[in-house]
Amino acid sequence: MRNDQRAGLRVLALGAVVLVSGCAATSQESAWKVVQQQQEAQMAMRQQEADEARRQAPTQPQLLMSLVREAQSQGRYFASLAYIDAYVQAAGSNPEIEALRAEALRLTGQPTQSEAAYRALLGTPQAARAWHGLGLLAGARGDLDRAAADLGRAAALAPTDAQVLNDLGYAHLLAGRPGEARLPLGKAAELAPGNAKVLSNLALLLLVQGDEGGAVRVMNDAGLPDPVRDEVRRLAAELRPLASKVPEPSHSAAHIARDDPAAMDARPIVRDVSGAPATAPVPSAPVQRESTAALRASAAQPYDHRPVVRQ
Repeated sequence: MRNDQRAGLRVLALGAVVLVSGCAATSQESAWKVVQQQQEAQMAMRQQEADEARRQAPTQPQLLMSLVREAQSQGRYFASLAYIDAYVQAAGSNPEIEALRAEALRLTGQPTQSEAAYRALLGTPQAARAWHGLGLLAGARGDLDRAAADLGRAAALAPTDAQVLNDLGYAHLLAGRPGEARLPLGKAAELAPGNAKVLSNLALLLLVQGDEGGAVRVMNDAGLPDPVRDEVRRLAAELRPLASKVPEPSHSAAHIARDDPAAMDARPIVRDVSGAPATAPVPSAPVQRESTAALRASAAQPYDHRPVVRQ
């Protein structure tokens, strides 16, 4: 009997050892699976992060386009032409890059090539920029009537572009047509109330029209330094006799009424921009100052105050 009991106990002990060993093995397998799952999750996360980084990383054409824009914003137009060539080699041509090329050609003293590049863009989404550039080229040649016509086409396609409107108004001013300059300059001043170039041209218009007080208010709001104010007055003195000799087109009022009926009551618009903050508030932040040299250069090349490198 005792022998049977001892044998039974040995069997139970052996079974317990086997059970404990089995449990240990199962626990180790479970732990290993957990580790594997964690590693797989980490690998998947790293792969997802790498994929996202690749998606967000600029491609070579994007990088080259950014270099073109940066070079032009810094006035390095010759360098921008090199980047444009590299972009076209990498990604081919498109209207946007060709518009940048046309501008760079214009600002590196290559008007013939620039005009051809602009004209090739007239049937594209960049047509407004093309007409704008053609107007600037005409102005640089001294053909102010052609400049005003081309800039007018640009303004029709880009009616809220303050730079185009400013250039159009300035073309009319230099051509001795202050009445034609009032509407585009008034629009530009309200669209870009902190732009010193626009406000200096607005002050020039007011002086040509004999509104000394309005011009002073505009120059004060723009924070123009005294040398620039003196240059604005000098230009006004030169343009005032021309304005008295050149008759305004007889159809101007009709055209304004057709295109913008509200503009018929137009005389106060410039005065309001200069003197009534409720109509055209000027931001308290300081506006960009323009040097006397830049303003003087605008008389020779009226629509672009940036220096031009000539070959």
